Amino acid sequence: MVTQTDHGGIANKLADFACSVRSDPSRIPKDVRTHALQRLLDNFGCITFGRRVKPAHCVAELVSSMGKGNCRLIGSESRTSPTAAALAHGTLAQSFELNDLGVYVHPGACIVPACLAGLDMTERRISGMDFVAAMVVGYEVTVRLSECVGPSPELDIGWHTPPFHGAVGAAASAAMLMGLDRDGSAQAMVIAADLAGGGLMLARLGSDIKRVHCGRGAETGVLAALMAQQGLRSRLDTFEHPDWGYCRTMTASASGFNLDAIQHGLGEEFVGFRRTAMKYYPVGAEVIGVIDAISEIKKTQQFSIADIEEVVVGTPAFFVKAQGHEFPETDAQIHFNTEYGAAMALIHDIRPVYEDPGILKYWLNGYGRADVKALAGRIRHVVDEELDRHNPYGIDSSVKIVLRDGTVMENQTDYVRNADSAGTMQFAVMTEEKVVRKFRALTEESLKHAQQETLISTVLGLATVPDSRTMWNAYDAALAIHI
Repeated sequence: MVTQTDHGGIANKLADFACSVRSDPSRIPKDVRTHALQRLLDNFGCITFGRRVKPAHCVAELVSSMGKGNCRLIGSESRTSPTAAALAHGTLAQSFELNDLGVYVHPGACIVPACLAGLDMTERRISGMDFVAAMVVGYEVTVRLSECVGPSPELDIGWHTPPFHGAVGAAASAAMLMGLDRDGSAQAMVIAADLAGGGLMLARLGSDIKRVHCGRGAETGVLAALMAQQGLRSRLDTFEHPDWGYCRTMTASASGFNLDAIQHGLGEEFVGFRRTAMKYYPVGAEVIGVIDAISEIKKTQQFSIADIEEVVVGTPAFFVKAQGHEFPETDAQIHFNTEYGAAMALIHDIRPVYEDPGILKYWLNGYGRADVKALAGRIRHVVDEELDRHNPYGIDSSVKIVLRDGTVMENQTDYVRNADSAGTMQFAVMTEEKVVRKFRALTEESLKHAQQETLISTVLGLATVPDSRTMWNAYDAALAIHI
């Protein structure tokens, strides 16, 4: 559904929202501030761990020589340009599929790197609450834009949304911290929309470059804010133009998007964190459902791998289409393969990363095991008609395990009960305690315990400090990160 707006209405409304939150961060509800700090800690953990993922590490090393600037790189003593730092941090955050997820967009891996670059670009003092406000706005813009055009049309067309919606949200965040006014903020967002882009095929079927998509979203957002700061202009009706606008292009339709999803409750109802979730397995969202369903069966049923005749995994049709079902040949394919995920969940006593950091190693190495490959050959991924009819892009999964003696064991996730919109990513909720444990798991090979605790307390207490650079001070004290 397309609703009418005045010329440039969407960009200006988003800019008004960003500027109003920057001028009065106290309007952000306390629970939203708390969630923002938890997401910040979670992204720091993902970025730090990303140095151990070879393709992401290569990108991080590459960008250290891509430009001059004063922007820091986590895990390095190098300084680089704002865009290069954003590219590196976004890539590192996305590298092992443990970063947060929204309506088929990864907001944190785009927004947090843009905020870090924005912090390093400005000489004025940025309070902890200013930093939190920029994060909140970036998440809000990204998630609302994603809900406007999805989750269906853009996925079917083949867009991978982090370098699109995430770029616009990153531009909003960077513009806030750089001190851009209403007009500059609006221009930053429409320029980011003009520059955005990323394809879904290799993101789903396996490619090292998938890991770079969030980095590109962050980089594009920062670049757009810098362009706007220098006076470059784009059309303010970029989002809603009926023929060539962003939403029209994303959906390949004049009526397949809903501008009200951006505007309704903007500034009054904060949905950016409520409609996104943090991951606890290193997989795509739909594979989380498969693992959770299998884990529940294993809690109550006793059987061996040799007993299994076949396993049938059911999801909406999109996820059957959106995966390469051949057994993984590289580590780029291990995150989005249902057969691999189900086989690993059956063979291992699989637990969330905040309970068992060992998953970070055995998930990476499983595709080289003959027993995993053999079991994957007995797993079928099919369309679950009921799930497909109820929510064709939902992440709930059904699992049926058939044993050789005829015993049938079944389970199905029911995440949709916790969702307040069709695209809400709301698998099992992570409490702050679990977020902290996940951070420790992701950084245990890079930081000593005392260094971890300093960073945890600094990040979670950021909203009360007068200068956000205390984060960097804490990292400087800890970095001993030479991975």
